[in-house]
Order: sequence, then structure tokens, then C-alpha cells
Amino acid sequence: MRAISIIKSEHKNLGAVLYSLDKLIEEIDDGKQPDFSIFHGLFTYIDRFLDRYHHPKENHYLFPKLLARAPETESLIRELGQQHTEGEILFVEMLKALSAYEFSGDAEFPHFRETVSRYTEFERNHAHKEEEEILPRAREALQDSDWEEIDAAFDENEDPIFGNKWSDEFSGLLNKLISRLPAPLGLGDDWKK
Repeated sequence: MRAISIIKSEHKNLGAVLYSLDKLIEEIDDGKQPDFSIFHGLFTYIDRFLDRYHHPKENHYLFPKLLARAPETESLIRELGQQHTEGEILFVEMLKALSAYEFSGDAEFPHFRETVSRYTEFERNHAHKEEEEILPRAREALQDSDWEEIDAAFDENEDPIFGNKWSDEFSGLLNKLISRLPAPLGLGDDWKK
């Protein structure tokens, strides 16, 4: 059942990214100039990790095994799988809004803010639903042989920002976030005093 703790850890890491997005938007609302490289880095992380590793492993390993052992979960599994697709659509909308904001300027910020808000709220609700409804049901219904395959799949995930082996590509992004954002994720301006 290692996959359960891995999924929860990955949700926590995603929560840190969503928190970062919210705080960056608040900074812009407060008059700070946007650092588009941070947004691009966070979006690359979401694309590379959440949409290429985390959700596909749920779709291909956890959900089918649970459906086989607990057919009554079919509508919930279908709903969560559909949410994975909806999340990808919202992500693309957010990416397009960032592009418009970066290219066309401040007039596009309200639309960008709205797409970020919609995305962060959606992903938080989705992770909460998985943790409160699917993971407890999986703990009850799945057998050791099911968990072996699921655990092996999730063990392969290496989070490029928060994992044990930080990616050089993302280390600069993490340093920017830590120096820019307030606690609990970052140091904000307090460390400069």
C-alpha cells in the first residue's frame, strides 16, 4: 500500500504548487511585476509530473484494480477519470491565458487570474475527493497482489521539484519560489532583512 502514501505526498506537492500560483497572483494584484519564468516553470512541472505521471498511473493501475475488486465504485472512478481530462482542459486554458497575458500585457491579467483560480480550486477539490473517497475504498478492497503492481508503478515516479533527486532543470525554479513566496513554502522578503 505504499502507493497510498505516494499519492498523498504527490497531492501535497501539488498543493504547494497551487499555493504558489495563488500567491503569485496575489502579488500581481498587489502591484508586483509578474515573473513569467516562474509561471512557465510551474506549468511545466504540472504538465510533466501531474499530467504525464500521476494521473495516468491512477487511470492505468489504481482505478482498474479497484473497479475489478469493488464494482460499486464504477461511477466514482468514472467521475475521477473524467476530472483528469477536465483538469487537462483547464490547464491548457490557463496556459493560453498566460501566453495572452505575457504577450498582450495587463489587459489580459483578469482573464489569467480567473483561469488560475478555476484551475487551483478544481485540482484541490479533485485531490480531496480522491483522498476522502477512493483511497479509503482502495485500502479496504484491494489485495496484496493488487498493491504490488500499483506500488511498483508509483515507486517509479520521481517528482522533479520535491523528490529525492531534484532535477537541475527545476532547481532554479525552486530557489526562485523559496526566495519570493511567503511562508510556509518560501521565505518571502523576510530573509532579506
